[in-house]
Amino acid sequence: MGTQMADPVAFQNRVKTYRVDRGLSRQELANRVQVHPQTIGAIERGQFNPTIEIALRLSETLGVGLDELFSRDGFGPLKS
Repeated sequence: MGTQMADPVAFQNRVKTYRVDRGLSRQELANRVQVHPQTIGAIERGQFNPTIEIALRLSETLGVGLDELFSRDGFGPLKS
């Protein structure tokens, strides 16, 4: 009897919104977070959930809390 893993949770994110707002290209953000630019693209498209380490680096680099970048339940309007 094997252990069956639950489907991974699909997180919504605002990485692209904050990246563009900060005037950063995918390459620039990837360099600062120390990942490949394709990883940033996959995160932005919701095709890849980052590790907690990458999520924390994104949060620190973009200057916003994790709860402003990632959500399981979706987002309301952006704060001014």
